[in-house]
Amino acid sequence: MRPRRSKPGPGQGNDMKLRYAMGAAALALSLAACSHKEESAAAAKAEASAPIQAQPDAGKLTSVDSSATGIGASPAEAVEEALKLAIKQVNGASFDMSSEQLKATLSVAAGKDADQLSAHAFTEYVAQQSGGVVTGFKLVKMEEPGLLNKRYKASIEAKIAKFVQPASAGKLKIVVGPVYIDRESFKLAGIAMPAEQVAREIHQQTLDALTNTGRFSVLDRELGDDVQQELDMISSGQTPSAERSKISQALSADLIWTGHLTAFDYDKKRAQWNLSQRVINVANRQVQLSNMLAGDAGKLPDGSADAARRGMEGQIVDRIVSAILVRTFPISVASRTGNNVILSQGGQSVREGARYKLVSLGQEVKDPQTGQSLGRAEFDCCEVVVDKVMPTMSQGHLENVKMPLEQVPPGGLQLRELAPAALAKAEASAPAAGKKAQAKKHKSSADMFSADKDKW
Repeated sequence: MRPRRSKPGPGQGNDMKLRYAMGAAALALSLAACSHKEESAAAAKAEASAPIQAQPDAGKLTSVDSSATGIGASPAEAVEEALKLAIKQVNGASFDMSSEQLKATLSVAAGKDADQLSAHAFTEYVAQQSGGVVTGFKLVKMEEPGLLNKRYKASIEAKIAKFVQPASAGKLKIVVGPVYIDRESFKLAGIAMPAEQVAREIHQQTLDALTNTGRFSVLDRELGDDVQQELDMISSGQTPSAERSKISQALSADLIWTGHLTAFDYDKKRAQWNLSQRVINVANRQVQLSNMLAGDAGKLPDGSADAARRGMEGQIVDRIVSAILVRTFPISVASRTGNNVILSQGGQSVREGARYKLVSLGQEVKDPQTGQSLGRAEFDCCEVVVDKVMPTMSQGHLENVKMPLEQVPPGGLQLRELAPAALAKAEASAPAAGKKAQAKKHKSSADMFSADKDKW
């Protein structure tokens, strides 16, 4: 006899169902964990294979869709005119179409009827013959001559090669012009230093410094012959036809900077220099900035002629770049925590350890006679001492605060010129006096500035 199976009691059935449910849940969790690990591993692998740094953006060749209609005495002539129009729509009317390869591209339709022009083989033939100028072609419609109009009309769709400028081309474009001199040499520590060498080095360092700010597209005007040699290779047909899109892509400047160095001397006791500078708007020749910069470096630790030259050149370039940036891209306080601030620029726009004036911007002021904007009203706020300079921003702290900062909106504080050195030295040499003056204050900052609230 077979043993009898005992029927599960009412509680045992529920226990079994619970065990099955728990087992299924555990299996689902383990599968999900495995899937998550696989995804994490795939993501880590993709991240590891990604380049550490992006490739420099020098512009690129791309294909642009273009639709055009051409009219001609034959189907081939109508297609040729449509192709010519499509290329000019993408690359502009000034696009050079005189090369033999482009002429051959435009004549690919010669001798072919409407059926041949519509064939897939002709599409491939156009791309092959154009050398990359036309990367796709489709004859959409061919209209036969009518009773009144005796000409064919071809409608096409094509992909045309086009050169896309780098993102930096959208920045303010500036040319660093020459530094003029009116003498043969400068006297440095008793040694005659060629003035042309000094002017050339200031020019190159200014170009480097403006480039490093990241605020400008600095255009070259010295290597014109070398650049033209490369463009001549393209126009002569030595490169693929698609490269012809690079021709006529030169950028023109928005601004031109030039300087005139009138003094650059060091006599073992003091190093001093003078330079006048101008920034000119190319479009209307208006002078955007014109001022005289002067420096007195005092006695240098290393009194050699080369050390004096390098020190003064660095000081000149710092002042040039700072003046241009203040005029074109004023440095502002990007964020503030108490008296600690982040400035919106770094690099060579400010100097570590330097003290600058900060102003609070008021309402815009207009000339009542001409209606021209005179800028915004400015009120002395405080001074900022730069503690750390980074490539794109700077850190500092505020001193000598003259207004309640809580009432100044973000970006409402702008940096101006260096604070007077005498004031900075006086403050540094008299900390005790500052503490005493602070101890005498009885009013809260809100009460102290309440009479001047409507000025800000």
